[in-house]
Amino acid sequence: MLKARYLTYTNFGLFEKWYEDMAKKGWQIEKIIFPFIHKFKKAEPEDVRYKVSLGPNEGSFSAFSKDELRDFDEMAGDFGWHLVDRTFNINIYKLDEGSQDSLYNDGKDEIEILNKGSRGEIISLGITFIVFVFLGFFITSQFFYREIFYSNYLIFMGPAMILFFLFNTLALGDYILFKKRNKDVKSISEIKFSKLTFSKAFVLLFYIPIILMILAFTSDFLLPNDGSSNRTHLISLLPTLIMFSFVYFYRKKIKAMNIKRGGKKFILISMVILISIITNVFTFTLIDKLSTANEVESQVVGDFVKTRERRSFLTESCDYYSSEKKDLRIRKTVVKSQDLAENLFERILKNSMKHPYRAEFVKDISEDYPYDKTYILSGEEDYLILYKNVVLEVNGNFQDEKVQEDIAKILEV
Repeated sequence: MLKARYLTYTNFGLFEKWYEDMAKKGWQIEKIIFPFIHKFKKAEPEDVRYKVSLGPNEGSFSAFSKDELRDFDEMAGDFGWHLVDRTFNINIYKLDEGSQDSLYNDGKDEIEILNKGSRGEIISLGITFIVFVFLGFFITSQFFYREIFYSNYLIFMGPAMILFFLFNTLALGDYILFKKRNKDVKSISEIKFSKLTFSKAFVLLFYIPIILMILAFTSDFLLPNDGSSNRTHLISLLPTLIMFSFVYFYRKKIKAMNIKRGGKKFILISMVILISIITNVFTFTLIDKLSTANEVESQVVGDFVKTRERRSFLTESCDYYSSEKKDLRIRKTVVKSQDLAENLFERILKNSMKHPYRAEFVKDISEDYPYDKTYILSGEEDYLILYKNVVLEVNGNFQDEKVQEDIAKILEV
């Protein structure tokens, strides 16, 4: 059975009672798959004593080797502390009856590990906070423009970035308060742990944006294969996934190498750069080949060449009509409902009204045409039409009668 709780430096003391309560119900902790996924095995209900202890397993550029970890575990076993599993510097032990309360004669060493780890987490969360501010601003700003009608990526990624930012902010604030609350403690037993990060709501705040991100990168595959989907978002994620996997699985081996700290830094940084270059070259080559292989077929409709364009779950279809002979280009977006069509129309119009070179040309000419709304967007060349649940963007000689006939046919009026 898998259970979700977020194990970290600010709450590890609360996990001891949780593991003990689960053992009384017949479920014993077996493995920490990730700090937020705990695997339990079925067993006979019993009173079991667990301890979560900090050990100097891993630093920024240092780590115990397998032999050193084995020696450490054997030493703990001699005291009746049997290792269940470990994650970074947090070790989970199942204790024999009558075992001592700590592996340390002096709580100072364990407090030092905690303080060092907490400082590292605050720095890491602080950097992530800045990254999320920029990413969140960039993605959420696009979320309020027309792009969500042409890409599912933004529909899911916008909320995901907001939730990740909230999660990161709460975690950062929790660490800062944890440090302030426990600045004078002398041993682990005196620490006041955080109930916020131990809560189900907090781990849910982590899972939901993860699910939204997966949907953002895979949602194009959920659309019918009509040539309108954009698969490049998922492929562009490959370099990050490959780099993360290599760093995650090999970082500890590099940290455990018997070389100077500077050498470990050089190897880690070189590995990240090399993997990044190789995977990006591979990804761009793959995207180029897939783009060539999956070129959208054009269809001749009268004097126009019709091609399918990207769309999202909000859109029924998006077609682009172009005619070199008439010097006319039309994008037809059929939206799921009339309300959504009005929303798309307003987004396009608002963007033109904010444009530094187009704003003065925007003009309402709805009274002159038989559509719901008609606007000039720029210099007698660009026009915007709303008709029922269809939005038409026209570039060309809009005043020409034949052009009006073409528009009527495309709108199926």
